[in-house]
Amino acid sequence: MDEIHQWHLDRGWKGFAYNYWVDYDGNVWECRGFNKGAGLYDPHNDSVISIGFQGDYNITQTMPKKQFYAGCELIRYLRIIIPSITEVAGHRKWHATTCPGNYFPLEEMIETSNRMLSIRDFDQVADWAKEAVLNVYKAGIMVGDDTGHFNPTFPITRQEVAVIADRLLKMLKSK
Repeated sequence: MDEIHQWHLDRGWKGFAYNYWVDYDGNVWECRGFNKGAGLYDPHNDSVISIGFQGDYNITQTMPKKQFYAGCELIRYLRIIIPSITEVAGHRKWHATTCPGNYFPLEEMIETSNRMLSIRDFDQVADWAKEAVLNVYKAGIMVGDDTGHFNPTFPITRQEVAVIADRLLKMLKSK
C-alpha cells in the first residue's frame, strides 16, 4: 500500500487514491473510506467509490479466491449501506485505461455479489462455507425460505435432506 501511495503522489495526486483496497489474502483496507476519492478526474471523484485490487490483471489471469470473495463481499456491503448505488463498473468506464485489466473477473464478481445480496442472512454464513452456499444456491439445490433467508445455522430435517437429494438426482439425470 505504501508503494501505491507513493506512486499516486508521484503522479500529482493527493496520495492513495482508492476508497478501499483488497489484497491477495482477502484483507479489505479502508483507505479513503467515504471521503472523496482521487482515482478519477472530477467530478467523478465526488460520486464514485473506488476499490483497488492488488495485482496486475492484464498479466495475471486468475484472481486468488480469498481476494475474489472479499471483493464480492465488499461490493455487497457497499450496496447494502448505500442503496442508491446503481452501477458497478471498472475504472475504464470513467477513464481511458486498461484498468482493472483484461483478466479482472468483474462480471463474475458482480454476479456473485448479487447472489450474496439475494441471501438476506449471508453475513451469518461461516467463511469456510460461503463458496459452497453460493454454489448450491446458484444451482437451485438449496434456496432458503420464502423470505430470502438461507438460515445457515438452523438444523436440517430428513424431509429437507430428501428434497436436496431429489434435486441432485434430477440434476444428474438431466446430464
